[in-house]
Amino acid sequence: EHVQTYKAQQRISKGGSVESGLKGTMHSILSRTFSSREWFTIAKLSLMLLLRTVGSVWVARHWGRIVNSIVRRNFGRLRTLVLQFACSALGLSVLNALLKYYIASLKQQARDRITVWCHRKYMRPADMIYYKANKVGDHKIAHCDHRITSDIGVFSETFADVLSQSLKPVVDFLVYSVELSRVQGLASPLTLYAWFAIASCVSTLTLPPYGELAAREQDLEGKFRGAHSDLINNCEQVAFLGGEEPELRVLDDQFQKLLRHCKHAINLSFNSEVVRQYLNKYFVTVIGLFLLARPLRLGMN
Repeated sequence: EHVQTYKAQQRISKGGSVESGLKGTMHSILSRTFSSREWFTIAKLSLMLLLRTVGSVWVARHWGRIVNSIVRRNFGRLRTLVLQFACSALGLSVLNALLKYYIASLKQQARDRITVWCHRKYMRPADMIYYKANKVGDHKIAHCDHRITSDIGVFSETFADVLSQSLKPVVDFLVYSVELSRVQGLASPLTLYAWFAIASCVSTLTLPPYGELAAREQDLEGKFRGAHSDLINNCEQVAFLGGEEPELRVLDDQFQKLLRHCKHAINLSFNSEVVRQYLNKYFVTVIGLFLLARPLRLGMN
């Protein structure tokens, strides 16, 4: 939430360089997240991703042999291949389970380190941070309890997901590039990567300002949550003074602002999603079909 708010306030444009303040914020967070324990978990996660990608390549190749046996009506070989796949599927199932296990472990480890660090700073003797952050001055931290109990958990989960999703394309890029170049030469993977680079540039032009939209949504979510918190804190006065109608208007107004913003964000994302789906999902299939037919057209083995 702080990162998205910072990007919106500083008006960092799409594709623009991230300023030192944001880099410092992220470095400060990650320095409290990473230790030898987390690095070891990331290493195991990377190994599981590599093995899963290799396993996916093996499954595709094995299914090709199975289809070949069916077409040739070689049922003896088909029986052997199916039994091999059934036995190998057990290892692949364990591999997928381990992948999810290490992602969940990384999330818990990150939350453990950040939360414990916050508790130590929050309850530091003689400084009364817990009192100053909640009760003193105009710069007290709003919803401090929610930031420690919920926001850290959300950050840890997002951190683990982003890390795993960032590692997977790197592993897939290396493994599939080697396999594709081995089968069809360097021309096919280079053509695909050139197309994805062009498609990414075109897609970037249609992207809405996600950072600003997310920061605004978080701000409206906080105000909506704060309106309910104010009602709970002042419920006795509202009950004695008959203030149900004004409070209802405040709650409905905050909720409608949040809904209008979400609808606006959905509308902005529509055009970008159409372009992205066409370029990265469907038109690339057309290119892939031409590349698939290329060795046959050239008479390659």
